[in-house]
Amino acid sequence: MKKTTIDTWLVNGNITIFCGLHTDSFKKDILSSSLLGDLVAAQKSSNREVFWQFYTDTVQKIGWTANSRGNQRLDFENSSLLSLVEQCAGSALPKDERKALANELARLANLQSDSPEIGGIVEKLQRNATVNKSSTNTAVSTAALLTIIRNDKTVVTLQVAFETTHGLAIDILDQPVLSAIDDRQTNSWLLCSLLDGRHYNQVRDDILKKLGRNIETKLLQIRAPIDLN
Repeated sequence: MKKTTIDTWLVNGNITIFCGLHTDSFKKDILSSSLLGDLVAAQKSSNREVFWQFYTDTVQKIGWTANSRGNQRLDFENSSLLSLVEQCAGSALPKDERKALANELARLANLQSDSPEIGGIVEKLQRNATVNKSSTNTAVSTAALLTIIRNDKTVVTLQVAFETTHGLAIDILDQPVLSAIDDRQTNSWLLCSLLDGRHYNQVRDDILKKLGRNIETKLLQIRAPIDLN
């Protein structure tokens, strides 16, 4: 299997993974537009369904052209975030990129617990978490937004909702501690899109102006890009 170059960022706490070689300008455009989408959606609502609608509406208005999108209800227990990503978005990723994604999430899970990277991921999960005290074991529910940019520049964005009785910690990435929320509601949303460079060129300056210092404070590269087998 060929090697896949990985470059991982946190966008306001959301994991964003670039697979393959991409220009710095393309990465900056993806990161900035994704950050704007997150900030706009978070201002509108903490409800997962509403957040997803505002997030996807925002990024599509500024140049993300949708190839496909969908949502579904998954029933699962004793799952990790990695297994949920593979279940929800696996068909949208080539085999080598699925392998690289698995390796990268495992690497993130092994970072120092007091690192700023771990702190950013966990804080984001906690931000819109709710506690369900009706169950025997108190469960905390939340949602994670994950973006994977394929080698061919396809942007695969996934939001998945879940609950856990183990607390919100980085081990949700690769440990079987997640279960479906027992509300019969949609808990998985997927968008596959491409950045329309010509459209984005026209709005880039306005987006950067709106983001201001958020570019410096809410984007964090996780170590240096590395090659994974």
